[in-house]
Amino acid sequence: MLASFLAFIFHIVTTFIGCLLILRAYVFYQRLSIFDPIARLAWFGTNWLVVPLSRLFKSTRRWEWPTIVAALIMAGIVAVVTRQVTGLPFNWFAVPICAIFLLFRWVLELVLWGTIIFVVLSWLQPSSPAYGMFWRLMTPILSPISNRLPRLGGFDFSPVLIFILVNLLLYWVTPISQGYFVSAWF
Repeated sequence: MLASFLAFIFHIVTTFIGCLLILRAYVFYQRLSIFDPIARLAWFGTNWLVVPLSRLFKSTRRWEWPTIVAALIMAGIVAVVTRQVTGLPFNWFAVPICAIFLLFRWVLELVLWGTIIFVVLSWLQPSSPAYGMFWRLMTPILSPISNRLPRLGGFDFSPVLIFILVNLLLYWVTPISQGYFVSAWF
């Protein structure tokens, strides 16, 4: 019972840190303001891992390579620990595959939660600064779909479609990121 509780806490903490790393890379890529509270959370929550790596890897104009490397390291550690906790056999070929799918899962979870928060804020407080912040984060994701879907009564169905698509992808990505299908392949 204690082991499953510790595994649960490990999963929550590493998913939070991994999502912050992905968010930090996305904020840097989109050139969003560092003064937004969400960007600050991503920066201050991951500086302990990104700053030491910035001595080895330099950022380019669009990519913050220390953050991407930190996310890969975090995903690799989580993949190794997950395989050990679940009792799946350790395989050096399976760990990178699980880590890549884990990164993809973190991206999908960020998109899912960002969409939910964006929709709720658009209904409750569309004039709040938080809505503007989420609008800047979610517009590059929602607008390509929103431009192609017809509006019915002024209602935008792109968040609904994103929600369904992300959940369908998570249905397939999550078991692979945990190593269940990968162990059958190798």
